[in-house]
Amino acid sequence: MTTPWLSVVTVVKDDPEGLARTLGSLSAQDLTEVEWVVVDSSADTNAVSALLEGFEGLVTYTWTPPQGVYPAMNTGVDSATGTFLHFANAGDEFFRPDVLQRARPLLRERVWGFGPVEIVERDGRRVFTPGWDYATEAGRGFSRGLFPAHQGTFVLRSTLRDLGGFDTSYAVAADYAMALRLSQVADPVLLPFVVARFHEGGISTQRWQDSFKEFHRARKQVLLPRGNDRWQEELDTRIHWASVWFSREVRPRLLRGRR
Repeated sequence: MTTPWLSVVTVVKDDPEGLARTLGSLSAQDLTEVEWVVVDSSADTNAVSALLEGFEGLVTYTWTPPQGVYPAMNTGVDSATGTFLHFANAGDEFFRPDVLQRARPLLRERVWGFGPVEIVERDGRRVFTPGWDYATEAGRGFSRGLFPAHQGTFVLRSTLRDLGGFDTSYAVAADYAMALRLSQVADPVLLPFVVARFHEGGISTQRWQDSFKEFHRARKQVLLPRGNDRWQEELDTRIHWASVWFSREVRPRLLRGRR
């Protein structure tokens, strides 16, 4: 049997509506030599099973007790057989029907790559992750708030396994910590198109202050900044925290006060 060039890993827990959205998006892609790995922690497995009917030969289904998103993603890594991995959890979508077709040739002989994603905010507004210069941000220790979203990232399965999978000591930022570790293995290929769409409301959105603490911890543990780099990271972290605090906490109150 030919090894799939890609395994799309989807974690779902009690969200058949989100899984249906992901399934519809995946179905529109070129699925030649692609496998879909679904890791389910739902209480009602029948709802998920019903959605997967008719996809025999494409989908590998695993049920696992609810332990958190990153343990479930690691289960997906262990179950996958593809050369590359992409994580599209329930509700995530590919941005266009030709994303996988365009990504495949660009990823050849590379360790990892990423592109922009579209974010659907809670009020329905749609924004794109900003363009940024990878080398510049790497030089600043990725401390200014710009980093690859996992929805826009592809990575060699062998490399991710060699790195031990996602570090489950992080409750909300294990994917960020993994991106930092990948940056130490190889520079990514930057995909010149929007890869995915995701809806705000996930754990890192709801617990943004916790995510900041974990981002900071990950940079210290993975990148080991010293001297001026350490102080620069501390300063950048505080500046970025203040910016996000104003955007998430202060600005909405000001807008409500004007109504």
